[in-house]
Amino acid sequence: MSAADRTAVVRLLKSRGAKARRGHLRIPVGDLFWYVDVLADGAGPSAPLRLEVGCWTAALPPEPDGGAVDCPLLMDVPLGGDPAGATAALLDRVTAIGDLATLGSRLGELPGALVDQRLRVLL
Repeated sequence: MSAADRTAVVRLLKSRGAKARRGHLRIPVGDLFWYVDVLADGAGPSAPLRLEVGCWTAALPPEPDGGAVDCPLLMDVPLGGDPAGATAALLDRVTAIGDLATLGSRLGELPGALVDQRLRVLL
């Protein structure tokens, strides 16, 4: 993907409420915080983009220092040929999940999500 694709994804994230926090984009939704890092799957300007997405709740301190990868829920979302469209679809899903009860009931909508034991106990 091009630098323009990456820029479009970051702009979309920011337009939907993502704010920089400790060098990572974070979207507060109710009681949860969704961390989103835009990464390239490989080297060079044509490498496909993916989102590394994490979810954190203040019920599980400390706050993640390393962004999504340090969150108790972590998933990778490949953006394919339509990075902005895939990002918008992801944001529609995660911004509708703002509490632990909803997260627990909608885990199936987050394919490939890895949930650590501490979060699983709360769900």
